[in-house]
Amino acid sequence: MNETKDLASWIIGLRWGDIPGTVVDYAKILILDTLGCMLGGSIQESNKAALRYVRAMGGTSQASIVNYGDRTNVYNAAFINGSFGHGWDFDDHLMGGSPHSMSATTAAALAVAEWQLSSGREFLEAWIAGFEANNRIGAASEPGIMNRGFHHVGTIASFAGAAVSSKLLHFDDWKTENAIAITVSQAAGTFQHSQRTGGAIKRNHMGFAASNGVRSALLALEGITGAREALEGKYGFVKCHAGEENEMEALTRDLNKEWYTPRAAMKVFSNCAGQWGVMDLFYGLKKKHNLNPENIEAVTCWLRPTSSWMVGTIKGEDVKDIFGAQFSARFGLGMALVLGDNQPKAYQQNVPPYGRWKEIVEVAKKIEIIGDPAVEAEGKKRGVFGYSVCEIKLKNGTVIKGESGWPKGFPQNPMTKEERLEKFYSQALIVLPKEKAEKIVGCVENIEAMDDLRPLIGLLVC
Repeated sequence: MNETKDLASWIIGLRWGDIPGTVVDYAKILILDTLGCMLGGSIQESNKAALRYVRAMGGTSQASIVNYGDRTNVYNAAFINGSFGHGWDFDDHLMGGSPHSMSATTAAALAVAEWQLSSGREFLEAWIAGFEANNRIGAASEPGIMNRGFHHVGTIASFAGAAVSSKLLHFDDWKTENAIAITVSQAAGTFQHSQRTGGAIKRNHMGFAASNGVRSALLALEGITGAREALEGKYGFVKCHAGEENEMEALTRDLNKEWYTPRAAMKVFSNCAGQWGVMDLFYGLKKKHNLNPENIEAVTCWLRPTSSWMVGTIKGEDVKDIFGAQFSARFGLGMALVLGDNQPKAYQQNVPPYGRWKEIVEVAKKIEIIGDPAVEAEGKKRGVFGYSVCEIKLKNGTVIKGESGWPKGFPQNPMTKEERLEKFYSQALIVLPKEKAEKIVGCVENIEAMDDLRPLIGLLVC
C-alpha cells in the first residue's frame, strides 16, 4: 500500500537518460498536435466565454494565454489553455489509460515552465513524467470509472497537471506525494454531457484538470498536506471512482519499462472518440461503394455498450448545438454522408440553425446505434479500439456489411507526417501566419535543445 508514494518518487526521480528515444520522439509529435488544438480551440465560442472569465479574474503576470497573449497567473493560464486544447474535441485519445489528457499535461507544463524559466528539456521531461503518471492512474481506474459515469478528463487528467508542476518546481518526493493527494480532493466531472445536447462546460473539464493540478502543486509548495495512500487507500481515488473494477497494480507496474506515451492516438475526427471506430469504418464503406444520402435506406451500427451510451443516446433530431452534435454518432455519420467532413469547421457551420443541418438530421433518422456485448467481446479479442460492425441497406435492396479495424490516428494505423502537419496547420493557421506556425513546428521538433522555452511560447500568441 505504497503506490502513491512510489509513483511520486518515480515522477521526481525520472531523468532524461531514463526515457527511451522513441518515447521522446513521440511525445514531441503529441505536443505539436496539442498546440494546434489549442490554437484552433481558442476561437471556440464557449472558450471565448471562459476567456472573459479569466480576464475578469485578473492575476499576477506569470504565464501567457495562447493566441491572445494576455498574461495572468499560472493557475488561470493552465485553465484557459487547457480549455482551448479541448475546444473542438479534436485532441488525443489513449486506449488502456486516460483518454484526453494531453491538453491538460501541455497547458500545465507551458504555464509553469514559462513562470520558472524552464528549458525545453526540463519541459519535455516533466511533460513525459506527467503524461505517464496520469495514464497509470487512468489504467488503474478502469473499467470501473467509466462504468460509473465519471469523465476521465475532469477526474484523472488533473493528476497530469500536478505531476508536471511538481517536476518543474523541483519538488522532493514528499511535496510531490502531497500534490497528488491534494489533487484527489479536486478531481471531478461526469459524462452527463453525452446524454443531453448542450454541456459547454465539457470543454472546461480539461481546463479544470490542468489548473487543479497546478493549484495542488502550489498548495503543496506552501506546506499543505494531503491524505496518505491517496490513490490506493480504502477511500482513495481509485476505489472511490472505480470500486472493485480496478487494476491497482497498474499504478506502479514496470515503471521505466512500460510506457504509455507511444500508445496515444491523434484524432482525425472532431467528435467524441466513442464513434471513432464506426466513423472510420463508415468512411471506408462510403468510398468503396460510392454511397450518398439518396441511395441509403437504413444504417445499423453495433458498438460496445459503453460507446453506445456515450454517442448513441442523443438522436440527430435532438441536436441543438455543437456539443450535442459531437456526441451523436447518428448526426456524425449523417455529416459523413451529406458533407463528407467531420472536421471542426464542418461542425461549427452545420449545427442548428446553420448550414445543412436539416439534411444531416434527415439522414441521421435512418441510422440506428445499438450497444452489443458481443461486439465488445470481439473487440477485446482482437485488441482493437472502438471495434464496430455496420450494416447499410440501400434502396435497390443491396446490403453492405463491414467491421472496423484500428481507426486512423492510432499507432497501429498512424497518420503520416504529412497528415499530422496538415492537421496542425488546419488549426494553427486559423489565428497565426504561416511563418509563425512553421517556426512552432521547428521549435517543437528540437525542443530539447532550447535553453529557454519562452521563444516557443512567444510564437503561440498573435
